[in-house]
Amino acid sequence: MDKKRNVTAKNAALIVMSSIIVSRIIGFVRTMLIPNKIGANEVGDAYIIAFKLPDLMSDLLIGGAIAAALVPVLSGYIVKNKEEEGWKAVSTFMNIIFIAMIVFCVLGMIFAPNIIPFVAAGFKSDYQIKLTIKLTRILFPSVCFIMLAGFASGILNSYNKFFAASYGPCIYNIGCVMSIYFLSGTKGGVYSVAWGVTASAFVYFMFQLSFAIKNMKFYRPKIYLNHEGFRKLFKLAVPSMIASSIVHINGMISSSFSSLFGKGSVMAFEMADRVWQMPYGVFAQGIATAILPSLSAKIAVGKVDEFKRTWIRSLKVVLMITIPAAIGLIILRHDIMRAIFQFKNKQVDDNFINLSSSVLMYFALAVITQSLVIIINRAFYAYNDTKTPLYVGSSTILLNMGLSYIFCNYTNLNIAGMALSYLIASLVNATILFRLFNKRIGKLIDNDVLGFCKKIIIGSFVMAFCLQLAKYFTPVVGTTKLLQFIDLLKNVSFGIIAYFIFIWCMKVDEVREIMDIILRKVKLKRA
Repeated sequence: MDKKRNVTAKNAALIVMSSIIVSRIIGFVRTMLIPNKIGANEVGDAYIIAFKLPDLMSDLLIGGAIAAALVPVLSGYIVKNKEEEGWKAVSTFMNIIFIAMIVFCVLGMIFAPNIIPFVAAGFKSDYQIKLTIKLTRILFPSVCFIMLAGFASGILNSYNKFFAASYGPCIYNIGCVMSIYFLSGTKGGVYSVAWGVTASAFVYFMFQLSFAIKNMKFYRPKIYLNHEGFRKLFKLAVPSMIASSIVHINGMISSSFSSLFGKGSVMAFEMADRVWQMPYGVFAQGIATAILPSLSAKIAVGKVDEFKRTWIRSLKVVLMITIPAAIGLIILRHDIMRAIFQFKNKQVDDNFINLSSSVLMYFALAVITQSLVIIINRAFYAYNDTKTPLYVGSSTILLNMGLSYIFCNYTNLNIAGMALSYLIASLVNATILFRLFNKRIGKLIDNDVLGFCKKIIIGSFVMAFCLQLAKYFTPVVGTTKLLQFIDLLKNVSFGIIAYFIFIWCMKVDEVREIMDIILRKVKLKRA
């Protein structure tokens, strides 16, 4: 039975990661289009900043309240065969959050002129400030739709139904891509794009609801304020909402400082930010999403040893992927930024590519540190402890702000200094969280984990050496976009193959387990 559950957890992780890969690829197309269709200029910077506030709120709810509260609580009731009772708590929570979010969106639209100066300190042009305010007001309603879609996803995850929940964001990203590509050239310009993005959020919600509604038979449009489960859920949700917002608050702080460096600086910073979040979102967030219901269920029935084994295995898989990913991003940073963002229309010039590449060099290492943060946070959430991640994460806000000020005013790092301050804050966050979790659950780093890490680190340097060989001995001939992508794909493929061959030969169990699952699925499809 336990073996079956482990296989199910692994399959869930693969479904989530594969869906995030698809969603991130579509998201990458969206990101590529922003500087090339909207522009790496004042308008593009305004769009990026306007998108920040709604993005913060949606991630705060989806990444915080839902992941840390709704999923563990509802999963716990289901595993104890108290589903209907659990839905009283969940219904109350959803109804209250929905009302609060409507109020927040209205207030956000009204007070947008007062908010924008704080998140875009470097915007001095009246045109750019007014443009950012108008775009913010158009995009704010999308928060409600994405929040509702997040509730639907949380419900599906609680019932261990990951496919629809995982692939739903692809609908939203496709809508955003179509909006940017087709509407940016219309009379409405960037305003039409913003309306298209809001409409895409609504379609995303309806898609998720069509699948989740089958599991909502016990939902009631009522509020049970005295329900014990709701009080527990609310106590978990509020700290986790704030804790989940920390990573985005730090991002907004960095964006605000980057706006001080002139036209296009916000865009360059944002593009590098999007690139490093590809491996982070695919693997760390994917695994964290997949394991949370399993971890919560194990804690609910007192299986602490199984909880520990599942979490350590998940951590090892994350490190197995993010460590080489970080090194690969550093080595290929210029090739990646050029291939993704520079097109013939020259909206993106060489200076933009060099600037964003310098930012990516520091952001690359955040793949590792931020992945540790999210995996450890999920462990605390499974224990129904959302306060520890909140307290630890909050301390990094002041650290990030202070370092950003220092790097901005007393170094020549330019906007790359903002990425470095983010990295340091993330590293401090991960270190403190790990020490506290290690103290709570017992010794996590044994000889097996240390031996695993040594193999992964050595394999990552083998990969780095192979990447340099591929770049040196097989340079790209020509400058067309197709050749740039072929060159990048060739180098990445060569490095990945070399890395996985090495760790396979070093008998890393995790890669063998993943390959076994993939091979079994291939055999089943052939049969």
